Amino acid sequence: MFFRVNGALIFARGANMIPMEEMEGWMDADAHKAVVQSAAEANFNMIRVWGGGMYLPQIWYDSCDELGLLVFHDMMYAQNGHPPNSTDDQDIELRYQIRRLSHHPSIVIWDGCNECVVVMTGPTKIYATFVMRVVAEEDQSRAIWPSGPARGWSTGVHKL
Repeated sequence: MFFRVNGALIFARGANMIPMEEMEGWMDADAHKAVVQSAAEANFNMIRVWGGGMYLPQIWYDSCDELGLLVFHDMMYAQNGHPPNSTDDQDIELRYQIRRLSHHPSIVIWDGCNECVVVMTGPTKIYATFVMRVVAEEDQSRAIWPSGPARGWSTGVHKL
């Protein structure tokens, strides 16, 4: 996958970041820094925050910023496990996370969901009409993508 960052064409080389432990909070700041350091030492230039996982602690994003790793960030939804609902609680969570994270220069793209196909005439349209609408309202500085994997937007993006 190619990205343009500050006008430069970049070929993404990296991996998915999944939770390091089953129980959130078991890994300390040093562990989060170490996994980002390992990615940099492996010559990765991008890490995808996997939508089937969790929003990561601040130190992880700070480490990506410091070491120059780009972040492809899924929202924490998965079509066959945790689909979104257009509720006040989920709206608040999305807005909170985007506001918490949007100052990080390492994040280059927001992605709607993990491994789902967004079809604007079906139930998955919620990723475009709710999830990515909220993301676009909160952070207009970055690209948004319907889902990973996806062919991109074919309709509706002009409404975001």
